[in-house]
Amino acid sequence: MHIALNRSGDPNMKIGFIGTGSMGRAMIPLLVKAGHGVSAWNRNPEALAGLEGVRALASAQAAFQEDVVISMLADDLAVREVLLSSRALETADKACVHIVMSTLSPMLVEELQTIHHTLGIALIAAPVFGIPAVAARGEMNIVVAGSRAAIATVQPIFDVLGKKTWFMGDSPVHACIAKIAGNMMITHAIQSLGEASVLAERYGLSPATFIELMTQTQFASSSYQRYGQNIVNGTFEPGFKLSLGLKDINLAIQAAHAKNLGLPAADAVRSKMKAAVARGRGHKDWSTFASETVAHSADPSDQPWRSGPVTRSRRGSFWLTGPRVKQDGRHYQKGPMYVAWESPEFITQPYPVVLVHGGTLQGTEWLDTPDGRPGWAQRFVGAGFVVFRVDRPGHGRSPYHPDIMGPTGPAFSYERAREVYFPDGGGETQWPFALDDEAAFDAFIAAYGPMPVDLAASQTLDADRLAQLLDKIGKAIIVTHSASGPSGWLIADRRPDLVAAIVAVEPMGPVFGHTPGIGTLEWGLTAAPITFDPPHDTPDQVRQADPYSLKIPGLQGVPVALLTGETSKFASFASSIIPFLQNAGALVNHLDLPALGIHGNGHGLIYERNSDEPFEIVVQWLDTAMGTTDPM
Repeated sequence: MHIALNRSGDPNMKIGFIGTGSMGRAMIPLLVKAGHGVSAWNRNPEALAGLEGVRALASAQAAFQEDVVISMLADDLAVREVLLSSRALETADKACVHIVMSTLSPMLVEELQTIHHTLGIALIAAPVFGIPAVAARGEMNIVVAGSRAAIATVQPIFDVLGKKTWFMGDSPVHACIAKIAGNMMITHAIQSLGEASVLAERYGLSPATFIELMTQTQFASSSYQRYGQNIVNGTFEPGFKLSLGLKDINLAIQAAHAKNLGLPAADAVRSKMKAAVARGRGHKDWSTFASETVAHSADPSDQPWRSGPVTRSRRGSFWLTGPRVKQDGRHYQKGPMYVAWESPEFITQPYPVVLVHGGTLQGTEWLDTPDGRPGWAQRFVGAGFVVFRVDRPGHGRSPYHPDIMGPTGPAFSYERAREVYFPDGGGETQWPFALDDEAAFDAFIAAYGPMPVDLAASQTLDADRLAQLLDKIGKAIIVTHSASGPSGWLIADRRPDLVAAIVAVEPMGPVFGHTPGIGTLEWGLTAAPITFDPPHDTPDQVRQADPYSLKIPGLQGVPVALLTGETSKFASFASSIIPFLQNAGALVNHLDLPALGIHGNGHGLIYERNSDEPFEIVVQWLDTAMGTTDPM
């Protein structure tokens, strides 16, 4: 061991200690016992009480007249107040060595290094790993960076305070970032301990037995052992205070942002730490935040904003505009379309998904199910897709006025809803709330509004805006439901090169069918005109043509999945829709749920109790259908 001498030739040093919190009070007695002369200053002088052999200083400035200054201040704000705003460094003896042992931001450490260099004072960053009890035994790991000569001078101090000194380099910020990153890893360890022990407990395994197994084998480290026991025993006495741990995880995230780096795991941990502090546990050991892991309701419909799964995504919205029309000397916009988008942090799928809601509904159809679970919009994001969710022109957020859009159709009644979704004797068993739950039924009906009377004009607007959307976002998968089924065929007609696949969930039909209160599919599967080859100029020509001759160029080679439930009337339309699409040139697969072992579903299968099962069928089909297709 290298023993350095101070300015008088004595191996014992005169140390000025700034900041006598819990760590400082654990370290100072070791220095006194080793024969070093210790003087100390604290913003609250009462914190010096009981420290034997320590001389109280009148100011922080006075500490910088000693051989060595150790500052153990709580955070950046304290350092700025005590060392910078007070101008304490400017009066320092140029021969002293300043050791910063607290955890500070890299930005402040770099600023301190510049100031020390200008003033000619040696700066060493030496944050530590260890709680006060470890510090009191002189068993900390000390992470150091700075001038090698300065470090050699103060090495006897480090030998007293720690079991090992870890050299990180000549730049003090390197020790700083090592400590911050290390503390971030400890928070992740606490998080994993909390989650894993609860998982074990839910399956009847004793958390104590599990934690002992892991901390004596795969994770045999003091951090896992200490915090594992805290979690098992439910004892969270400091330790290292949660409030300070939250400060350190904030430093890590801020340091990452400064380098254009995201830390998703750290963000998730920080949210739990902040929640624990908000619950009044900031004075407890930081492992207490692991208990936030289990603070979930067993019933996801019970305040889902508290109990629902936490997701990480990007999201936003925009408008696709309609043309200006003139009436009575004034101009108005006709048929704009609202688009909400969401993307996962890591996009793993080659094409985005465009979700197009059914008739009289709005884009919320794809969101949370009536029983409080995440809907298909969230499921697609979770599966790695970028998702665009539209409110068709004249629906939801997309404005409707009869003077601009034309007359409105009838309102959607409770009776019509029952006929469509769970008719008497229909065999529906997957409806997400009890059939006599009137409050739930009220909430379900609340999303419905009228449709324009002119179905062909409405479908034309839908197709025009969806074409604008694909022009903006590129090639995409179109997912439709019910009355938006024609939108899929029409957008393939308008933008054949930008449709990767179509998933038609219980689409409107049958071929040339009429839906009371909505309209007639005059062109086969659409009310709006669609392009045939050879061409047909009128609906009558289409009706009179040989069905095998009705080729639709836009659907040639397009993968199409027709998804139908067991009990819905719409499922019966498949027998005419599938041959029509096949003749048109589409590559059609009928995803018939009962044939796939999924029973009891009706027309609302995208939000029924087992909605995740048909969703998985769709994702598997997309994986197969897209597997041999290169993304554009």
